[in-house]
Amino acid sequence: MTDVETPSRPALPAGLPPLPGRKPGAAAHVIASLPDRARAAIAPVSDFLDTVFAAAPYLARLAQRRPDTLAACVRETPDRLLALAIDNLRIAGAAAPDIAALDAALREAKSDAHLVTALADLAGVWDVRQVTAAMTRLADAALKAALHAHVRLLAEQGRAHAVSDPDNPLPGVILLALGKMGTGDLNYSSDIDLVAVYDAEALTLPGTEEPRKRLPRLIQSVVKSLQDVTSDGYAFRVDLRLRPDPGATPVIISTDAALNYYESLGQTWERAAWIKARASAGDTAAAARFLAHMQPFIWRRSLDYAAIDDIRGLARQIQTVGRRAEIRPAGHDLKLGRGGIREIEFYAQIPQLVFGGRDERVRVPATLDALAALRETGAVEADVVASLSADYCDLRSWEHRVQMRQDEPSQTVPVDDDDRADLAALAGFDSRAAFEAAVEACLQRVHGHFSDQFEDDEALASEAGSLILTGVEPTPDTITTLETLGFSQPASVWATLNGWAGGRVRAVRSNRARTLFARIAPQLVDRMAATGEPDAAMTRFAAFFENLPMGVQPLSLLSNEPGLAADLIGILTLAPRLAADLARRPALLDAMLDERFSVPLDRDPPDSFKSVLSEALGRAGDYEAALNIARRRVREERFRIGTQILKRTASAQTAGAAFSAMADATLSAMARAAQDETERRYGPMPGEGVILGMGKLGGRELAADSDLDIMIIYQGDETAASWFGRFATRLISALSAPTEEGELYTVDMQLRPSGKAGPVAVSLARFDSYYPHEAWTWEMMALTRARIIAGDGPLARAVEASFERALRRPREAKGVREDALSMRRRLAEAKPPKSDWDLKARPGGLQDIEFIAQTLQLIHADRKDVLRASTMQALMALGEAGILPADEVKLLTETLQLELGVLQLIRCAHGSGFDPDQASSGFAERLAELGGCRKIEALMAALDRRMVAVHKVFERRIGKM
Repeated sequence: MTDVETPSRPALPAGLPPLPGRKPGAAAHVIASLPDRARAAIAPVSDFLDTVFAAAPYLARLAQRRPDTLAACVRETPDRLLALAIDNLRIAGAAAPDIAALDAALREAKSDAHLVTALADLAGVWDVRQVTAAMTRLADAALKAALHAHVRLLAEQGRAHAVSDPDNPLPGVILLALGKMGTGDLNYSSDIDLVAVYDAEALTLPGTEEPRKRLPRLIQSVVKSLQDVTSDGYAFRVDLRLRPDPGATPVIISTDAALNYYESLGQTWERAAWIKARASAGDTAAAARFLAHMQPFIWRRSLDYAAIDDIRGLARQIQTVGRRAEIRPAGHDLKLGRGGIREIEFYAQIPQLVFGGRDERVRVPATLDALAALRETGAVEADVVASLSADYCDLRSWEHRVQMRQDEPSQTVPVDDDDRADLAALAGFDSRAAFEAAVEACLQRVHGHFSDQFEDDEALASEAGSLILTGVEPTPDTITTLETLGFSQPASVWATLNGWAGGRVRAVRSNRARTLFARIAPQLVDRMAATGEPDAAMTRFAAFFENLPMGVQPLSLLSNEPGLAADLIGILTLAPRLAADLARRPALLDAMLDERFSVPLDRDPPDSFKSVLSEALGRAGDYEAALNIARRRVREERFRIGTQILKRTASAQTAGAAFSAMADATLSAMARAAQDETERRYGPMPGEGVILGMGKLGGRELAADSDLDIMIIYQGDETAASWFGRFATRLISALSAPTEEGELYTVDMQLRPSGKAGPVAVSLARFDSYYPHEAWTWEMMALTRARIIAGDGPLARAVEASFERALRRPREAKGVREDALSMRRRLAEAKPPKSDWDLKARPGGLQDIEFIAQTLQLIHADRKDVLRASTMQALMALGEAGILPADEVKLLTETLQLELGVLQLIRCAHGSGFDPDQASSGFAERLAELGGCRKIEALMAALDRRMVAVHKVFERRIGKM
């Protein structure tokens, strides 16, 4: 805030004339209603007040409610009266017995300050900067008083510590002012823009209080005290929407969460908003630390010309809302309309953002101060600064008079002629016409300077011809272009593109996004045409684009990386599941730019993803951060693998191995995180533990949406059972609990001894005894696919030896076959195939092949080296051992490879429940090519033949269903 020296004059100096062009008498009834002492005190200025009250009914009501304050305006300086109001707020914060008393004191102080400030302004005792500084000081005092009182009352209930410092009643809690309040320029009837954060390290609360619950309630209570309308009115309307992601975050978040948001998701308009931030109430030391950390976000070291487009987009959005685009005084918005206050603010903020990273002289929050600094650095010419500064003061002064009339948060010049005449008188003009001429001239000057700084529009063209997306109907040339590109309904396609260009979907609500969309629209339609099915590509892209939560980031990437557009259109056309992932998480487009993304999976160095994940987790500050980082990295790697399956650069086996390697690395990393968290709470690990992978994970045959079948085995002292039970719970949570970044995996632990009825972690002794003596045949079949995922010490070797012994025990072949056949029948009854494309459950499908391999392994493991976790390798081992003839091995392995390939492609592109009628022709062709076919119907016929043959092998080797 700027301190301005104030003349030692009362708020209402004697001898003030009536407002220009006005005769006293219209508000005589207001004067007459005042107490005798007040009437006597204001007698020297009664004509002036009569005309003021007639033009500003709100001030008349204030005078009737606060006659003593009105009378004091004749004797006291406005500074003295404002100081008294602020002192009353301090007293209320320290001593108000309850919320009702606090709220009443807040509203009385606001009423007094409003009356004093308006009269000092209209009387010419204060200029516009003194008025805005006074309103800001009052708002700061009200906020401090409300925070102090609410914390003090919480302390009386034992929910906060006793207040030791009234200026910092709850250490760690920070209330930051942004907008006009942040710069010390608060409007007469403005909302106050606040951001509430807390420094977790500085925060002090009783042990019974959870910050994430208590602090939002505290902030909501403070806001309620300020803005709820009571019989005494309100103190200040509060706007908390400048905090990070206000639709998804509580009203107060940690400073770490805020910084993480701005570092990863902060936008240019937010940088501009935070130029104006300062501490208003709470822990000012913590606030200083937080704002220091924010500086690199606000002020970029490199010249940030991209900010120009962003801010210009916001300006055009403001100018094109309804009638605000016109320049005529009646109904014009003095703040947001063309030539208004916002244009001057943008005029100053753009060079600030561009040059402020390297020149600290321009890092000043208030608009007038910023213009002066830009003049001194030579960034803006002196005559322009002088013109804009004078016009800014006039606009702010007129804005205040609009608000004085009825205490409304409006900046709009009234449409009604009489109301506009009242405003003219309050603004010091003899006539409405003179006022309107001054307003129009001011707006034209401002908009002229603003327009000199920015120029709009760029032409659009497709490779096929003209593509104009603006206007109310398509041009003939544009229709011809779309027809040439192969769209069957060009008018409908144009209508969709026109709607996007006009911001009719969420992704292009900002003008920045619309500008970017206009820039890339031609290449998008060209890429759609290049797929060979532009109508389907348009439909898929629309489903993706219209579900984006925000559009600037993905549109910027597409604009800067032309090749990315082709890949994106291809993915969207072929794979609705990946398209849905992209729509939910547009940041996945960033992953496509990573050089590792397009490296074929079979060329990845060993432990490639493990290294990527380890490096990322090395930057995690805590357990929660580690969970979120793991989810982001897994999502990106899953997307990478799916894209390579789609582009046919990865085979089914390669993809299954890649999905499994990703799961291995993630399980190991989350096990370490869960171990650290368990040790932090319950002490060091009392022994040793390993994680056993089963099912598709054990066989390295995972698909995009596979569950993880795992078992936790431990060995240790008498406390180990409890400790590893807690560890297991944390591991499952680390893998499957939804965080802000989603989930990692669904975890299935039902293959452990005794299934759901047993403990989640199994001791080595129990593992050793269970499988040789108690396990069912189906459990032994599942064990054939077991392998160690995490853990490499003596326990890992003991577990491997244990399940090897259990699997190699001699078994009676007939009994194993009967048990396996019985289990296959139960599966067929409980989970019959959902469609012909359910290649897992259909007779002759994956389950039949897996049953053949696992059953024969159990029968022959005591005599032959046939134990392999991978189904493919197990079949080959059975062939090499002479257990399966070569023709059956060939049939089973080729069919397994085809079925896995089909399922991998379907799962990554469509998920489960595939319906070929919903697939694009391009996807259907790609699917058919896996079987060497040209049509999907031919692929299904080939699968049918193979599956009939496989089921015959099943019946020969195990038994008839």
